[in-house]
Amino acid sequence: MVLACPTGWVNLHPSSEAFKHVRQRGALLNVARWYYYPGDERNVLERVRNRVFRKPVADFPKTVLIETQFGCNAGCVFCQYPQVKDELPRGRMTVATFEKIAKECAGRGVERFILCLDNEPLMDQTIGEKYAILKKHCPESIRNLTTNASLLTPEKIEQLIGGELVNEIFLSINGESKEVYEKIMVLPFERTMKNLDYFCKWLREHPEIKKKLRVRVNTVKTKLVAPEVPAMTKRWEAEGFEMHIIDMDNRGDQLDMKAVALETMKPNTTCRRPFHTMVLTWEGQAVICCVDYKREVKLGNIHEQSVYEIWNGPWATQLRKEYLAAEFKNLPTCAKCTINSD
Repeated sequence: MVLACPTGWVNLHPSSEAFKHVRQRGALLNVARWYYYPGDERNVLERVRNRVFRKPVADFPKTVLIETQFGCNAGCVFCQYPQVKDELPRGRMTVATFEKIAKECAGRGVERFILCLDNEPLMDQTIGEKYAILKKHCPESIRNLTTNASLLTPEKIEQLIGGELVNEIFLSINGESKEVYEKIMVLPFERTMKNLDYFCKWLREHPEIKKKLRVRVNTVKTKLVAPEVPAMTKRWEAEGFEMHIIDMDNRGDQLDMKAVALETMKPNTTCRRPFHTMVLTWEGQAVICCVDYKREVKLGNIHEQSVYEIWNGPWATQLRKEYLAAEFKNLPTCAKCTINSD
């Protein structure tokens, strides 16, 4: 059997290596991925197929994820950080480097900036200055704050939200009860809830800002939190927040998820991250994906190349084409990535 693939046609005869790999990955029905490279088509049929069913790989990332500093105050059971916190170098991205990135992204159609990877953004003492840089150079982009809210103090609320430096907030909250929350996140429940109570009150007192601000509560789908999701949904939707349940992945097999996974993890065969998001560490390294915590697959370095050059470079292009062809020799994180998606 031969099936269409964005980089050509994949031989799926039972004796072929491609068939064996696809079968092992559980990806037989997903060989045809979502993206394609214009110009790689070999005939009219492939061109029509791509135009109708797939998206071209953009020449600039739609989301730019920046780790402004290394370090988090939580110890979430579904996160790699507790295991790598003593292995990876610590530091903070300089304001000058951050501004270089922002300038290179200006006018490029970046939809969203997210300032976290192996970090809680509010631990960065220069975070306000960095959001102000984004607002100056990329005013049309969403400036996202993803935080566990344990450090979302009244002062931070006034600075970042009152000052309209942030226009989207994702709150990482895993649990409605103290017992579940602290077991999952390893943070003081009362302190976080106190911050969130103040935040909700502040928004009610500033309706003009609340109207423009998107607030979403993110909860990772684990067996621990599942029974509390209905109560969480009722509580946070009553505040006007979105409630979002995130499919849990195994961080490219860099983390043992057996104790917390809600159900059997399945191969993540149609990931859009390498085609949609640029991930930059505090050191300026561009890595393949936000779950590549160990920095196994590097695309380039912002101190040596521009964002555009890294994104469109021969190495990044080769890796994306290999992913589309279900070839994972150079993509160990992708090869082992599983998710508890329905």
